[in-house]
Formats: sequence, C-alpha cells, structure tokens
Amino acid sequence: MIARTMSIVDGAFTGVSVVALAALTLLVVADVALRYGAGTPIFFAHDLVVLYLTPAVFFFGFGPTYWRNEHLAVDILMVSMPARLQSLSQLVSALIGLWIFGLLFWVSWERAWQSFANDEMIASIIPWPAWASYALVPVGSVSMILVCAARAVEAAIAVVTGKQPATEADEELTV
Repeated sequence: MIARTMSIVDGAFTGVSVVALAALTLLVVADVALRYGAGTPIFFAHDLVVLYLTPAVFFFGFGPTYWRNEHLAVDILMVSMPARLQSLSQLVSALIGLWIFGLLFWVSWERAWQSFANDEMIASIIPWPAWASYALVPVGSVSMILVCAARAVEAAIAVVTGKQPATEADEELTV
C-alpha cells in the first residue's frame, strides 16, 4: 500500500523535475547558441533558469531520489547492524528528516504566501512574480515529507515485526 502510493508520488514529482530539467537544458543551449552564434542572447534565460527551473529540478527531484534509494549513502555501519537496529536507525533518520522538511515547508510556505499577498515582483527585465519562485520550495518539499513519513512507517513496522519492508521490485513480482 505504501509502496504503491509512493510510486504515484514518485512519478508525479519526478515528472515535474524531468520537464524542468529538459526545459532548463534546452533554454541554456538555445541561449548559448544565440549568444555566441548571433550575438543576441535570450534576455530572460538567466532569470528563468535561476529562479524557477533550478529550484524545480532540485526540490521536485529530491524526494523521489531518496524514495528510490538513488542518493549517496555511507552505510559502512548499517550493514554490520542487526536488522532491528537497522530499522530503528532508519526510523530515527526518517523522523529527523520529517522534522527538518516539515520546518522547511512551514517557513517557505509562509514566505511564498507573504510574497503572493504583497504581489512581490523580481527586479529584472521581466517583472517575474516572486511568489512563484518561492512556492517551488514548499510544494517540492511535500515529496520529501511524504517520503520521510512513508519511511518512518515502514521502519516502525520493521522495528516491531522484525520484517524488512517489501521493495518495489518485490511488489512487482507479486502483482
């Protein structure tokens, strides 16, 4: 149940991150080609990349990467621990992550809302709305909050039962 739900969350947030990365790449290539080939850069490229696309790639991709265990991890100690101690360590880690990303969500949401309420604009050639850039942080952080919550539930179950949670590969075999 958790793995299926997180698979949907993973797909949605990864999709946004992939689209943002593709747009970022195409925009930078076009900007460089026009800048050095024709001497006319895309005047809004830098702002769009820095304010919107880069935060979207990072914050929307961070949670799914963690869910799929594709992040860098130093697990020298973990592999030598008994299964229940590993699960307890994962539970503590997930709860710390839940707390940190919960705080990040709360603070960044307040900032984005304040920016929206004040109708703040970026001081640039194009007056981009500041709130849209700020909103990428809390909205993207939702995936990490969901991942940490799912990991905490899985780890708590594993601590109590002693059974490790099924992986996505295990569930694909049983479907």
